[in-house]
Amino acid sequence: MTAPATMTPGHKAEATATVGMAIFLGAVAMLFAALFFAYAVMRAQAPAWPPAGQPALPRGPLGLNTLVLVAASLALRGAVRAARRNDGGGASGRAWAALALGGGFLAGQILVWRSLVLAGGGPASGIYGSVFFAISGFHALHVVGGLLALALVAWRGAGLRRLAATALYWDFVLAVWVVFYGAACLA
Repeated sequence: MTAPATMTPGHKAEATATVGMAIFLGAVAMLFAALFFAYAVMRAQAPAWPPAGQPALPRGPLGLNTLVLVAASLALRGAVRAARRNDGGGASGRAWAALALGGGFLAGQILVWRSLVLAGGGPASGIYGSVFFAISGFHALHVVGGLLALALVAWRGAGLRRLAATALYWDFVLAVWVVFYGAACLA
């Protein structure tokens, strides 16, 4: 029988940070699940979706935003891989790229929101607009949180523990968006 492998202090700290982030994300997942459930109930009860007189969600721009968010997640995962190889410059550069792409996603969302409001589909336009803006707005707040974490990681240096926790958070933000985009735009 072999002796159990011991973890170095750095690995323990990374594992602790990952577990803490997973617990936090579990709580946030419940909030998003409640929003998605409310969306599903409202959509199932509506005679038509989108309701008559409401603009359809712009699939193209929202799809492009989805690709930008995927690219940000891939850049951040690349930063984690670079940090594990002790490539601080590569990790930092990829973290900055993820930050720029995440900012691009948020800017794209603001343009989508503006176009919907101008087309009469804003949050005060009825249940359709209010549900879209509630879920996408709540998601945007989490993107802002991810951007702040990315900015700290990129500015202070891309330490593996911080990068791994930020990447886990960002992957969650991506997963929530992909589910929302699929349910709201493709279903």
